[in-house]
Amino acid sequence: MKKTIALALSIVLVLASLSCFAQAEDEPKFVTLQEWLDAKGECGNCMLLLKIKQVLNPVVALAVDETGEVNLFSGANEESSFVEFMSEENGNLDGYILVVANPKYNPFEGNIEMAQWTLLRIMKDPTMIEE
Repeated sequence: MKKTIALALSIVLVLASLSCFAQAEDEPKFVTLQEWLDAKGECGNCMLLLKIKQVLNPVVALAVDETGEVNLFSGANEESSFVEFMSEENGNLDGYILVVANPKYNPFEGNIEMAQWTLLRIMKDPTMIEE
């Protein structure tokens, strides 16, 4: 009887820990650009913190973090990923920081372009000096 109770308790504890582990994997996590590139965009539910290094045109900007850089393509018919990097309303977003979620790897462009992503937040870089 004691062995049955101990076995049942062990099974419950293992299932509980697996459940916690599965929930932890579903939660979004921050990754670096290099980690995202190494995984070819297969980072699950992930987010990146990217700084706009240079706006190339209204829908393409060069985005960087401490590990690399990538062309950030705005649009791809996804409303959640459309940002005008250069417009009369927003001005030029050079130096701004974007929080993006679930970016997709563009197999046609390789490691130089991130094409589908969801914008979570645009922030002004606190180190930028107002003139």
